Amino acid sequence: MKKKMSLFLSLVLSFYVLSPVPRAEAYLSLTAPSAVLLEPASEKILYSRAPHRRQQPASTTKLVTALVLLDSLPLDHWVTISPRVQSVEASKLYLKTGDRIRVRDLLKAILMKSANDAAAAAAIEISGSEHAFGELMTRKARSLGAKNTRFVNASGLPAEGQYTTAYDLALIMREAMKNDTIVSILRQKGASIRTYYGNRYHFKSHNKMLLRGERVIGKTGYTRLAKYCFVGLIEEGPQNTIVSVLGSRRLWLDLRALVSQLTGGMRKFLSYGDRGKDVRRLQTALKKAGYFKGPVTGYFGTKTRLAVRKLQKSKGLSADGVAGPQTRKALASYL
Repeated sequence: MKKKMSLFLSLVLSFYVLSPVPRAEAYLSLTAPSAVLLEPASEKILYSRAPHRRQQPASTTKLVTALVLLDSLPLDHWVTISPRVQSVEASKLYLKTGDRIRVRDLLKAILMKSANDAAAAAAIEISGSEHAFGELMTRKARSLGAKNTRFVNASGLPAEGQYTTAYDLALIMREAMKNDTIVSILRQKGASIRTYYGNRYHFKSHNKMLLRGERVIGKTGYTRLAKYCFVGLIEEGPQNTIVSVLGSRRLWLDLRALVSQLTGGMRKFLSYGDRGKDVRRLQTALKKAGYFKGPVTGYFGTKTRLAVRKLQKSKGLSADGVAGPQTRKALASYL
C-alpha cells in the first residue's frame, strides 16, 4: 500500500513539475492586481491576472467618453462650455464659461491632457448632465461586451456605482482601435488647441511610454482610490496587442513587464527603479565595459543610473540615465 501511495504521489508531483503553465496564468511580477494582454482579432487572452475583478476605472473612462462623443457629434461641431464645468476637479484645462471648442480639439484635451472639464463639457453638450451621459456610456460599453462595467460620469473621478474590469477595458480598446481619430490622437506626444474666442492651450500626453519612445499608445488614469490605470495598444510584432492594467502602484514598471512578457528578450527601456534579469544583464555589461563598479544586484538604483550616464557621455549620447536602444547599441559587445 505504501509503495502504491508513493508511486501515486510521484506521478502527481511529476505532472505539476513537467506540465507547462499556460501563458495566461504564468507568474509575472506586477504591482497591479488586475491586468490583461488581449489579441484583438481572436480575443485570445495572452496573459491575465484577475481580469474580471471590478475596480474603479479612473481616467481610462475617457476612452468611452471619446467613443460616445464621436457617435454623437461631428468633428467640426462647436461645443459651448457650460458654467457647470468650472466646479469639476483637476486635472483640467480651466476652460472658460461661454467659450466654444471644436469636438476634434475637445478629444485631444480629453485623451491627451485627460482634462476633466473637457469631458464634462462634452457630456453636458450631448446629454445635459454627466449622469445622463454616464448612462449612454454604460450602454455603449455593454454593446461592446463589457458586461461588468458601469459609468456614472464622463471623467472617471471617483463615484459610487462606477466600475470596470481589466478585461472589459480591453474590449473597449478593441473598439477604439478601429477609430482612426482616436488612434491618431493617442499617438501624439503633444498638442496645441485654440478656442472660438482665441484662448490657446498647450499640453503633452500623460503617456510616459510614448514620450520615452516606446511603441505603446493608450489612455492613462489615476485617482487615490483607483491608483494607476492604463488601457492601450502595444504596437510591437506582426500585430498590435491590447494591454489593460488597473490598480497599479508602479504603472510604467508594470507596463514594461507586460511588454517584455509579450515580446520576450530584454525590455526596450530600463530606468531608475526597474529590477529583474534585464537590469542584471545591463549591470554586467556596464561592469565589463568599466563603467559600473558595484555589485550586480538586478536593481536599477543610483549607482546604475550614474554608470549609464557615464557611458552615454563617453559615447556622445544624451545623458539621461535611461538605458534605451542607443545605449544598448553602445554596449552591444558586452551584452
